[in-house]
Amino acid sequence: MNINKQYANCITCLNRGVFPFFIENFRILIFILFLPFISFGQEDNSVNNDSLLIEDLSGPGSVSKQLQNDSRNLGKTKAWYFLDSLDQAKKRFTEKTGFTIGLDYNSQIMTATEAIDNNTGASGVFRVYGKWNFVGRGTPHEGGLVFKVEHRHRYTENALREYGPLDVGFGGFVQSVYNNQGWRTTNLYWRQTLGTNKVVMYGGFVDVTDWTDVYIMASPWQGFNNLVFATGSGAMGGGYPDGAMGFMASAWLSDKIYAVGSIVDSNADPTAFWKGFDTFFTKFETVKTLEVGFTPNGLSSVFFKNIHITLWQVDERAEAQAPSGWGILGSGVWSVGDKFLPFLRFGWAQDGQSFYEYSISAGFGYNVLGPNTLGLGLNYNKPNPSTFGGADLDPQFVSEIFFKWKATHHSEFTPSIQMIANPAFNPGTNFSTIFALRGRIFL
Repeated sequence: MNINKQYANCITCLNRGVFPFFIENFRILIFILFLPFISFGQEDNSVNNDSLLIEDLSGPGSVSKQLQNDSRNLGKTKAWYFLDSLDQAKKRFTEKTGFTIGLDYNSQIMTATEAIDNNTGASGVFRVYGKWNFVGRGTPHEGGLVFKVEHRHRYTENALREYGPLDVGFGGFVQSVYNNQGWRTTNLYWRQTLGTNKVVMYGGFVDVTDWTDVYIMASPWQGFNNLVFATGSGAMGGGYPDGAMGFMASAWLSDKIYAVGSIVDSNADPTAFWKGFDTFFTKFETVKTLEVGFTPNGLSSVFFKNIHITLWQVDERAEAQAPSGWGILGSGVWSVGDKFLPFLRFGWAQDGQSFYEYSISAGFGYNVLGPNTLGLGLNYNKPNPSTFGGADLDPQFVSEIFFKWKATHHSEFTPSIQMIANPAFNPGTNFSTIFALRGRIFL
């Protein structure tokens, strides 16, 4: 069997959808970048962009949480006075109208020590995102529109989403969101609270990773790169649909226990999101999730002291010849002191196009609320035979370390290293190391 071709077919199914060569010295650059970052900032006070403290359980990559994180107040500096003044003007506009908007440009380059094709891959993403709370603003039944439009593009032969499997030979994504889809609509939905700020519903074109199995370092935009450390631990089926027609409801069942349920179109195409009306209501091939979690202090501790179990099920997709399946995900994070955040996560899947039959991760984050964050993760996974043409592939081992450095009020740089043992589709090597540098500029 041509394993590369088989994997390329799998990537196509899941997607559905120039740097000069200074990189010869890129490995040296990464290590130099790590050396100066020995001090960590203190926890900042964040600005809540909602007129009401809605107890929304969305994760760090969601529009609401991204806007909140971008607006953290680090104090004014003369060098960035214009942008600081713009921040204050945006804040005043939000207070008057309920409308908030942000934009950013993200780019990343990766280079591997061992590869089956290109050693280097690089991609970029431009995003515009925001929300408009204009119904019942400031009341327990607040509602509004949430949107995110992106342009995802590659700089090299393969975008970073394909770089892992096609170039490095890794059975999975070393970066899951940097693809080459061009313009796409990732979010366009209504968010509504019902009678109390403890019940929140989404309806429209949503992203299942915004609320499913999240923790504070799950976002591949600012946390870990590898899918094994993100939503679902790589063991969730259905292709992680975004820009997908669907519905979500979350509720606090008590002060310490919450539940989140959703149903989302598994035939979604975010580059032509309007087609989701037809595929959702006529084909009705969906991904369904149900999560129950515990946290000791409600919303204030949900990302820092949290234990949850998530069940998922995906329908068979006839045209794509994708089987049905189901699985279970689990996550536990429990902060120690003000800065240290260890985690333990797992996933198990029965078919459903999940990358892995099982995936187990452990690690920690340090200073996760500060401007500078260190993350370290270790993972053991077994590729799912039903996803990869029945091939019984050996388990893979993954480790990743990243350091997110907030260079200015409006820019971040994140050097990282991934070490992969037994890459499933690179039988010529037992070990490959990927050095990466991610940058983000935002307003």
